[in-house]
Amino acid sequence: MRIGLACEVSTPPAEVLDLLGAAGLPVSMLRGETAPALFHPNGVTWFLGSAADVLSGCDRGALDAGVVGSDRLLEGRLGVVDLLDLRRCRDDLVLAVMPSAVHADRRLRVATRHPRAAARHFGATGEQPEILVVDEPLLASSLGMADGVVELSARLRSDVRGAPLLEPRAVVASCSAHLVASRSARVLRRHAFAGLVGRLRVAREEA
Repeated sequence: MRIGLACEVSTPPAEVLDLLGAAGLPVSMLRGETAPALFHPNGVTWFLGSAADVLSGCDRGALDAGVVGSDRLLEGRLGVVDLLDLRRCRDDLVLAVMPSAVHADRRLRVATRHPRAAARHFGATGEQPEILVVDEPLLASSLGMADGVVELSARLRSDVRGAPLLEPRAVVASCSAHLVASRSARVLRRHAFAGLVGRLRVAREEA
């Protein structure tokens, strides 16, 4: 099986590796490694890379499965099937603003990597901000391009040089790591996936 593990430029999360290992997957050689990387232990191909690359790999059939944050799934991916919430790497996608930049007489400007999730949130609240799609929303605020962000709360606490102090205002969505599969692989390897999902469910509940 070919599996992608989204870890951006960091090492794979230990809590995800522990769960995958408990389900019988060979993960020992992944510990401490950084993305991007490719490994082939014991008949399993592991791809460590960005969530976008993992999802693209599943879309195109280069990967059978992937582990990605559900914040990326909120943006919609037609080429993957969401198989299981692993209940690991939990985080909230939040709206956070610079209080000094918010003005009652001006339309709110929000920078984000999650435009669809942001649009759904504001549609539900009745607000109509300007949504700016960027790769680094925290720095967009520092540059004066935006008054706030829709971003994972863990990123708000990260040490991004030059990032402003932002005040969380609302939770947009609760997120966690999910197991996804290529639509074609889900059909062709349905028995293998059924077994893997079953083992992951057991390991998830026992942990």
